[in-house]
Amino acid sequence: MKPLLSLLAGAVLAGTIEAAPVKVIFDTDMANDCDDAGALAVLHALADLGEAEILAIVTNRKDPSNASAAAADAINSWYGRGDIPIGTDKDGATGGARKGRPSAYCAALRDEFPHDAKPDDAMPDALAVYREVLSRQEDGSVVICSVGALSNLEDLLRADPELVEAKVKHLYVMGGGFPRTARPETNIKLDPAAAVTVTNEWPTPVVWQGYEVGAAMTNGPELIATPEKNPVRRAYELRLHHDRPSLEIGKPNHDLATVLLAVRGAQEEYWNVVEGGRVVFDSDGHSQWNTDWKKRHQYVRIKGDPRALAGVLGELLAAPPASSR
Repeated sequence: MKPLLSLLAGAVLAGTIEAAPVKVIFDTDMANDCDDAGALAVLHALADLGEAEILAIVTNRKDPSNASAAAADAINSWYGRGDIPIGTDKDGATGGARKGRPSAYCAALRDEFPHDAKPDDAMPDALAVYREVLSRQEDGSVVICSVGALSNLEDLLRADPELVEAKVKHLYVMGGGFPRTARPETNIKLDPAAAVTVTNEWPTPVVWQGYEVGAAMTNGPELIATPEKNPVRRAYELRLHHDRPSLEIGKPNHDLATVLLAVRGAQEEYWNVVEGGRVVFDSDGHSQWNTDWKKRHQYVRIKGDPRALAGVLGELLAAPPASSR
């Protein structure tokens, strides 16, 4: 009988041992843009492929519809994962909000699709969900994917920095713009103080994806061929882009790309990685990459034609739930 280590080494060389799913907490401003719904769809598609395990979803923006959690839960339920824990930020970020207007799609997803979530203000608190879920995981095993305000992450750092350092492997952030922004990017503008705190104090490696990445490519029309009972399709139908449904003309896929990064990492064929510096935010939310000294920061740029990456994202976005195949 061969020794176990020899068997394992042979299996690895033969490609017969699959990598363990990446454990992901998805921190989203599920309210304004439909790419949050699209990003959650991509995350579920990756989970269906065995590449991701969705530990929890937390929302970081207080929307007048009071239905961000319900929208997320409707999407979870469509993919057969209606039991994923969801938490909400009760005093969620409002900076840069669309003048108090409710989400174009969250209430519709709440009212038109199956789910069992309560109104946002009656859901578990995001910080409590973070602490409970992280405490149950192995050290250095969790990836956090943030595609909105950094308010929840600041709260977590303030409440339990040791838990963050122990349990989180990487933080992936859609926010800012690199190497610098001319004006504050939306996610950072939602809560600039939180962005400063997280950038300066987060104890694990951080990978930043700036606004310019998603702005270079779009997704959405791929969903036209999916069933009308797909809540993600409905979100893209209701959210307008240039006065037309995003379902028809597409929407910049900022958040979709961040989810793919968080699960698959910076795949060499799609990404260039910049390191050897640090991200800096000022109090107004402007971002810049500085090389005066090195932190555990990186930012990514698209390698080659953005349409190649958009094609991968589109396939995942429109993939049917595993339970319906």
